[in-house]
Amino acid sequence: MSYVQVANLDFTEIKSSLKEYLRSNSDFTDYDFEGSTLSTLLDVLAYNTYYTAFNANMVVNEAFLESATLRDNVVSLAKQIGYLPKSSVSPTAVIDIAADFSTQQNIPEIVKLPRGSQFLTRINGTTYSFITAKDYVVGLNTQSIANFSGVEIKEGNYVLETFTFNAGVPQRFILQNPGIDTSSLKVTIRPTFSSTSVVEYRLADNIIGYDGTSQVYFLQEGEDERYEIIFGDGILGSKLDTNNYIEVSYITTNGDAANNAKVFSYGAVLEDSTGASDYAPTVSLVTTTAASGGETLESIDSVKRNAPKFFNAQNRAVTADDYESIIRRIFPAIADIVCYGGEDASPPEYGKVKIVIKPSYSAKLSQYTKNLISTDLKKYAVVSVTPEIIDPSITYVELQSNVYYNKSKTTLNESELKAAVVSSLTKYRSTSDLEKFNGRFKYSRIVGIIDATDDAITSNETSIKLRKDFTPVLNTITQYEVCYQNVVKSGCTASAVQSSGFVVADYPADVVYLADDQVGNVYLYKIDSTTQNRFILNSQQGTIDYEKGEVMLNRLNIIKGTYDDERIELRVTPSNKDIYAYREAYLSLDLQSSVFLITQEALI
Repeated sequence: MSYVQVANLDFTEIKSSLKEYLRSNSDFTDYDFEGSTLSTLLDVLAYNTYYTAFNANMVVNEAFLESATLRDNVVSLAKQIGYLPKSSVSPTAVIDIAADFSTQQNIPEIVKLPRGSQFLTRINGTTYSFITAKDYVVGLNTQSIANFSGVEIKEGNYVLETFTFNAGVPQRFILQNPGIDTSSLKVTIRPTFSSTSVVEYRLADNIIGYDGTSQVYFLQEGEDERYEIIFGDGILGSKLDTNNYIEVSYITTNGDAANNAKVFSYGAVLEDSTGASDYAPTVSLVTTTAASGGETLESIDSVKRNAPKFFNAQNRAVTADDYESIIRRIFPAIADIVCYGGEDASPPEYGKVKIVIKPSYSAKLSQYTKNLISTDLKKYAVVSVTPEIIDPSITYVELQSNVYYNKSKTTLNESELKAAVVSSLTKYRSTSDLEKFNGRFKYSRIVGIIDATDDAITSNETSIKLRKDFTPVLNTITQYEVCYQNVVKSGCTASAVQSSGFVVADYPADVVYLADDQVGNVYLYKIDSTTQNRFILNSQQGTIDYEKGEVMLNRLNIIKGTYDDERIELRVTPSNKDIYAYREAYLSLDLQSSVFLITQEALI
């Protein structure tokens, strides 16, 4: 057979190549290759070649981490470089419990809140169960009250699986439930089913420091998103004996569904030192830290992105990139993260690495979560470098858009057109350079997306504002600095700065606001209830550097905000319509606070 070009394996090209070959063969002289019979046979041959080529291409693609698309293959390739995809993670809340036993006939001296005690919460009509991951034991005070402080509760339910080891046959220990939080795994071994002695095995996340007597197990993700436990072979990890009885307990979770849960109902049973639980104390709960940190199983794209970075880090945190890859592994509920050396901070802080995390479920991390991450990082950090987790500086971009449309070109009403515009911008937000550190807001893209939402939309006039939120230190004279990292508009008659309302100690009966005078001063004012005019209370409350986009507020004693969380919103009008965020600044398009006015185009 003569040489055939195989660069193009399209069906029509394959069929054409087959025809060309047959025409050049003397055995098929004067044959009609366009006839139905031969054409059908050529179709069969071309389809067979096409499918074979396609399957071969897919097989090769699945052999490389970068191009693989099937989860089992991606996980297997990541395993070759020592990467274990992060499991689902249970949201964790912290509560304080006060149990009053003063009305009980028999008052115990010590009470225990057992592991697995249940608390319920309800989010968007769905009930979620939270449980304790360990026992909590306290004594009663002189008022017969048991105070449990700092009780950690995790969303999910406990599951127990058991296995009996048989050295004579090949055996795999695959956990059957999806949605396992692997951090809750507890593996215990008994010599036999009837034995009372129990040994707890620990998870080994590397091979350093272990030998043939180490009571450890290894973990890997197997087929269909199920985890598999692997025990030692007597060289690396202790080898099990026949009839050893294995118990594996863990929490199955709904991932991020219960993040931000704050209100819990008590459904547990308290026990005394003898195990008796026939008590009915009066119980009150206080949530000190709302549920946070919940996350679903690590996605395929995340595994493909993080596995090479984790391999480069070699299980130690030295560079800023090392910290980023390790933190993504130990705390997956991250929308974005940026790490940089303290020498790049302002002012410089040598010997530190700054870690800025924007969680996927809220604007910032709770102090509780920061402490957990800092504790985990100690296993990887070098002695000479101190990691410091700081809150992101979120810059919200708000739109004020007048959208004009031709009524004769659409059956949608104005509310439906508005919903379509918001939907288009929401899709763009999730795929653009927004919602990330070092993000960019491109004004022309936004205007174009609004116009392209529907054929009936003829044009739009859109302006933007930048907003920063800060939580004041109440009842304390404090100086505040708010940085926008973008040039603020100046030299106009209207103020470029505008705040939400709040109450200060000097004027407790009034709601006051902040604005600028367009020459660099920020003043405090209230609104006259009769004339609606501004009445200036302090013309030198602060300053604004328009070029740097920095607002300084001097000696403010705020006693109350107008929002439930006491936050103060400070808006500015930028000089440029393209917005940039640098380093710890996180850029977010706030469509909920944006205003869209849909107006029928005037006919001429």
